[in-house]
Formats: sequence, structure tokens, C-alpha cells
Amino acid sequence: METHLSIDEQFLRKVHQVIEKNIDNESFSVEVLAHEVGLSRSMLYRKLMKLTGKSASEYITHIRLERAKQLLEHNSMSVSETAYQVGFKSPSYFNKVFKKHYHTSPGSLMKNHDGVTLHIGQKAVSQRTVALVLFLIVIGLATGLFFLSFNQSIPKSIAVLPIENLTGEEDNDYFVDGIHEALIGELGKISSLRVISRTSTLRYKNSELRMTDIANELGVGVIARGSVLSIGDSIQLIIHLVDADDMEQLISSQSYHEDLSNVLNIQSGVALDIADDVNVKLSRQEEALLESKKDVDPDTYKAYLRGMHHLHLGTPQSFDTGMDYLQQAIDHDPGDPFAYAGIALGYATLGHGQLSSEEAFNQATIAANKAIKLDPTIDEAYTALALINLYHEWNWSLAERTFTDAIANNPNNATAHAHFAWYHFLFSDLDVSIKHARQSVLIAPFSPAFASWLALLYFHANDFEQAEYWGRKALDINQDNGYGNLVLGWISLENKQYSQAIEYHKRLPDGIYWKAHLGYCYVECGYWDEAVKLWKDTEQLAQSQSVNPCFLAMMAANLGYKELAFEYLNRAIEEKVYPITYINFSPCYKSLRVEPQYDALLKKMNLPTYTKFISASRR
Repeated sequence: METHLSIDEQFLRKVHQVIEKNIDNESFSVEVLAHEVGLSRSMLYRKLMKLTGKSASEYITHIRLERAKQLLEHNSMSVSETAYQVGFKSPSYFNKVFKKHYHTSPGSLMKNHDGVTLHIGQKAVSQRTVALVLFLIVIGLATGLFFLSFNQSIPKSIAVLPIENLTGEEDNDYFVDGIHEALIGELGKISSLRVISRTSTLRYKNSELRMTDIANELGVGVIARGSVLSIGDSIQLIIHLVDADDMEQLISSQSYHEDLSNVLNIQSGVALDIADDVNVKLSRQEEALLESKKDVDPDTYKAYLRGMHHLHLGTPQSFDTGMDYLQQAIDHDPGDPFAYAGIALGYATLGHGQLSSEEAFNQATIAANKAIKLDPTIDEAYTALALINLYHEWNWSLAERTFTDAIANNPNNATAHAHFAWYHFLFSDLDVSIKHARQSVLIAPFSPAFASWLALLYFHANDFEQAEYWGRKALDINQDNGYGNLVLGWISLENKQYSQAIEYHKRLPDGIYWKAHLGYCYVECGYWDEAVKLWKDTEQLAQSQSVNPCFLAMMAANLGYKELAFEYLNRAIEEKVYPITYINFSPCYKSLRVEPQYDALLKKMNLPTYTKFISASRR
């Protein structure tokens, strides 16, 4: 009688088969297993924890040890041969793990037997062992190159956890945090290494989680931990590398002690050492970049780090304080590029909003160009210019070039990838758009913004399953995330689940932009009076304060006031108000897209004519 396996049983069987197929491959990793079973690393971790109580790394080790136990009990081979046969890199480490798991040594399981032996030199080897070795040689020749190339095709990954301040001075926190960010930046220059963003690793500051659990949450194979022991005229830094795929085995531990003027060389030296320890191949350009010697004035660098520390706090007051410190760094050394790059990115981020700031973008442009002139490898400066060209200048060719330059100088620049995705959206290239958006969430797995942006792009690509997954992922990180709720509301409208759609739209943040989307939802669900009330409230508000004409156009279009909507949209184009370039994004404008004036709007912005890739507009 045929046995019908449940979905979970089929999944576990698939996982088991993949591990068995790779049982003797010491390079087999969690990333390869996730790739083979068609899941992300974090999804694989959650599913295995739910079904087995073990992480992916623990489950691989469990299967290896079970096979080792079988081989030892049947005297198939020696302990050392068994260790290599089940994929352990060293017999001594195999002995340690085996004993911890079974509470007995591997040798104690071997039975006396009367098997025929062959004597080769001074060593007695069983016929079964010889046959198995010959078999493995044949299989190895057939498959070795495949596994080698397969593993090399999957980028290695690392997370640098927040550096610990052991200087005894809390006032040094800003400096230690700056070292953490700088190490991530240096490692990010290596294209064959995926480096988790600073924002996604900060959650593990003072965490008591196991390294394997942190690695699985972040989807990486290696964890770097560090501490700063002293900061004065010199700096002393210790870095530990842990292999999260190998029972938290320590890969290396190194100490660095240099004059503070050599702090940049310490950071690049750490990146080179880590690349060597995890067997990552650098291009000639990457190697030359990391090996180039750079001195820095300690007081200038401290002012720069203080400035970035305050910018990262994200409040209006801390922004002003951060900018003051960055200006101090420039005043102290006008030839230092880092502070210019920090100012550029700070102003560019401030200027990119629903009400743009002309002065902020102008200041960002000046600072970014200065930073690039001083050091053409600073990716933050290119990122700032890219944001300006995309959201303010509408210089599409320069936006593409500066995004490309930013990513070329730091392939792990999550911000550049996330916004480059929206550049490609403007030109209806959803495949490339989604590719960059996916890269941003791989680098910054705990960014609710990037997860929700990916959800929106999948929605526009009509892949509602992925859209829902990433929308929920965004809400798992932050339940109040606006776009996470919005995309789930749109999906509910697609499925004609109207009460659920309204519920999601009511969870949107305050603000006229979000109320315009709520008005669209009301119209789609048949609640016309509620949509009209939102419009009247907004009209009244616009009489006493400035309201973004895009938002007024969205509400007018919801209610079919086409002429008025086009009037507001033309005004938005004249004033270059964000987000006018993204009129293809919102389903609020669907009633306008059949009108010839709509393509005329796009033409004014040097954008291609409308392509019906927004699913909501097809209803």
C-alpha cells in the first residue's frame, strides 16, 4: 500500500537526501542546503527548528554523526577515515563533537571482527575499506568538480557583531561604534563576500543568543566578534572569527595594536585577514584598495565618528549635532573626504522625503562632489549623488551611473541596492528592480523598509505569494510599517476580501499620503461617503497649510475628479515634488491611465509611456 507523506515529511526527506548526498563534502554548508531545498537560509532555519528542534547547522551535524555511528559500529573504517567520510575537516574535532553528542568516544564503538585484511606496508586495511576508498575516488572524480564549482558559486557571508567597548570609558562608545561601521564598510568592498549591514547587526548588541542562532537569523555562515581594549594615542582591537556552520568553531583570533593615526590601515588589515581566514578570493582591484596605506589625523577622525554617531540616532536634534561635528572635522582637515561623504549622505537622506528640501539637496551635491574629488572610492558619496539624481534632479542617466559607481565600490551597499531598485521601476524593468531589492534584504535582513519595498515590487510583478511573504516579513520586524500594511491591503483587494483590506489600510500611519490610499480602498470596497469625507477634510486642510499636490491628485483621482487630478499632477511636475515620478506606483491613479494626458505627464519627466504592470490597475 502506498504511503502518503505529509508536506512536512516530504520536506524533511528532501533535506535528509541532500545532506546524505553531500555527507563526505566538508565544504557543504547551510547555504548550499538552503539553495538545494529552495528556501532562504532564515526560512530553512525556522522550518527545521519547528519540525526538529534543531537549527540547520545542528541538523547537518546530527545526520553526519548518525552516519559516523553506523560506520563505526560496522567497523567499516578507522576513526580518522570515518571523520573524513562524514565531512569533518579534522579527526580531533570529530572526536570532540562525537563524544559530546553520544557521551562516548568514537573508538569505543568499533567492534572486533574477523574480516579479511590486506597488509599494505605496516598498516592493516580491511578489504571493505579498500573497496570503499576506491569507490569514493571514482565518485569524487565524478562529482568533486561539481561540488567545488557549486560551492564557489554561492557567496560566502559574514556578520560583524557590534564591537564591545572594554576601554572602561562610556564616552568611547561613539568611537567603538564607528569602528564597527568601518569594519563592515571595509569588508563590504569584497564582491565575493556578503556582509550584513550595520543596522541589522545592532540588534545583537549585548545579546546572549548563541552564535549559531544569530547566524541563522541573519543568514550567514561566519560571525565576527570584537572588542576595543584601549583608545588613546593608540588603539588596541581584538577580532574573533566563528564558523557558525561548524558548531561555533573558532576560525581565528587576532589582536591589532597601532597608533591612532593608522586606524584606517587597521580596519583594512582586519578585512584582509578575515578574507584570508574564510578563503575569499579578492580581485586585484579589491586587494589593491584594501592594501593601500592611509593615514588620518586622530582629532579629525574622532570628530567624523562623533558626527556619524549622532546622525545615526535619527532625531532632528541629533541630526544638527551630527552635522556640526562633521563640519568640525572638515574645518580641522579640509582634505579629509569622510566628513564630506557623511554630510552628503545626511543631506541627501533629509532631502528625500514627501516634501523635498531644495537646500538639503544642494548641500548634499556640493559635499558629495567634494568627497569624490578627494577620494573616488567612497561609495557613500556616490549613493548621495544617486539619490539626488533619482529623486530631485530627475537626471536618469546620471542616477544610473552613480548607483552603479556606489555598488562597484561597495557591492554590499544595501541603501544603494534598495533605491536602485526604484530607479529600474521607473523604466518598467521589474526583473532588475526585484534583483536589487532582493540583494538589499539579503544585506539588511532586519530592515522593515527594504522588506516592504520588495513586497511592493513583487505585487507589481503580479507575484502575490512573494508579495504577501515579504509584506508579512516587514510587519514581523515592525508591525507599524506603512508599506507592509499597504501591500497586504492591496492583496486583500485583489482577493475581494474587502473587510480585511479596510483593516490593513486603517493600520497605515497618519498623514495625507496614507489617507489617500485609505480613500482608494474605500472606493474599491464601495464606501463612497467615507472617501468623500477624507477628500473634504484634506481640501479644508489645504486652505490653511501647504499640501503636497501629488496627494491631492491621488484623492481627486480616487473620486473620478480627473481634470482636477491632472491639474495637481502638472503642478507637481513644475515644482518637482516627490513622489510625482512614481505615478505608476499607486493604484489611486488607475482612472487616469486611460487618458492621453497621462502619458503626456510621463513624457514631461522623460519617462517611458505607461506599461500595465501594476496589477491593481487591471481591475
